[in-house]
Amino acid sequence: MTATHEKYWEALDEASRASRWVPFRRAIHSILDAIEFDALYFLAPVVADRRIGRVVWNIGFPRELEALYKKAGWKNDPLPDIALNRTNAFRFSDAPRLTKLDNRQRAFLEQLGEGVAVHCTGPYARAGFVGVARPKNPDLDDALVRKVQVAAQLCFQRYCEIAGSHYEQPPDLSQRELDVIRWIGEGKSNAVIADILGITKNSVDSYVKRIFAKLGVSDRTAAAVRAVALGLIATGKHSKQAAHRVRWKT
Repeated sequence: MTATHEKYWEALDEASRASRWVPFRRAIHSILDAIEFDALYFLAPVVADRRIGRVVWNIGFPRELEALYKKAGWKNDPLPDIALNRTNAFRFSDAPRLTKLDNRQRAFLEQLGEGVAVHCTGPYARAGFVGVARPKNPDLDDALVRKVQVAAQLCFQRYCEIAGSHYEQPPDLSQRELDVIRWIGEGKSNAVIADILGITKNSVDSYVKRIFAKLGVSDRTAAAVRAVALGLIATGKHSKQAAHRVRWKT
């Protein structure tokens, strides 16, 4: 037991020091060996708005399966969206209990088998997902799920570091500009946003122009999509909750 525990922490240390893809992949294999799993896959970014493309990267799954996933299989994968609304990791087999699945999603999970799903965060609040799959022992206890969650979070942060996803620093939007882009993401017009925020429509028009300039876009849809991709706003339930919080005026 002690040897296995030491092997786990040594593998995490190896991953934390990896600065290139080859040693990083080697470290992940060490982690998988230590926790007795055979495969994992990364997805990023993962947000509620599925218009934002998700990059997939895997270790241990056949290339053919990854190709199918990139082509259309991702549409049937319910795990990233479930994880997006949870703070703790969960077993793949818990998915039917956590959300309503259609037949295609059930078929996808049957093909995937058992594993642990983890919502992860990286630099600049980049949201991602790590699915650790194909355990040697399908009886996953809570302690092992927690170990997988720790390893997945560390690996995702290293993945972001190596991939360079944090090199593009998000533009510096003021608090009021963040309020405006959040409501743009909800599909509200300038007049409605002005009413919600208690300011004039002309003020909103000015904020929108500044936002477009800072994000390098020319229309509302592009602004919302880019803001989500940069981690400036979240769409759906989380956006509405945040938008209704009391804020200071600027």
